[in-house]
Amino acid sequence: MKRLTRRVLVTGGAGFIGSHIADAYLAMGEDVWIVDDLSSGKRENVPSKAEFLELDIRDDDVRSLFREVRFDLVNHHAAQIDVRTSVLDPMKDASINVYGLLNLTEAAIEVGVRQFIYVSSGGVVYGEPKELPTPETAPKSPLSPYGVTKLTGEHYLHYYQAIRGLEYVALRYANVFGPRQDPHGEAG
Repeated sequence: MKRLTRRVLVTGGAGFIGSHIADAYLAMGEDVWIVDDLSSGKRENVPSKAEFLELDIRDDDVRSLFREVRFDLVNHHAAQIDVRTSVLDPMKDASINVYGLLNLTEAAIEVGVRQFIYVSSGGVVYGEPKELPTPETAPKSPLSPYGVTKLTGEHYLHYYQAIRGLEYVALRYANVFGPRQDPHGEAG
């Protein structure tokens, strides 16, 4: 018998945007799991109907979770998002944003995840755009390690789709604001 609901993983689901994404999936009747290490997210942001695991996306336990649950869709919002931190500690930035993504994509491919949503950034992959509004076809020229990691993630996912068959979409949010946003964090 075919399941009517999807098993959805939202990484970073205790964060500002990820928690709203989780709310939306739950409102659609999906089964939702949230993985967040709570380094910047807040436990109180996690919807009560979601399964929550306090887990770093770089951990080997992520692969065990994928094997156990067999997700249909991954919506990847977990990241090191502070541009200042990326400049001061580019190794940490790359470890979370690139290695963490690779850990998730390898786990997804292993169990046959059908859809992968990746959150990139419209504000950092283009550098100083020459055209506003900036079209997706504009040259990419990140000016921070954070921007480099987000663009690198897009390139890795293109590879994973072309060579390994993982269907994905990359979203480039810009200047998101609203409830649950950290008033002391960076804009957007």
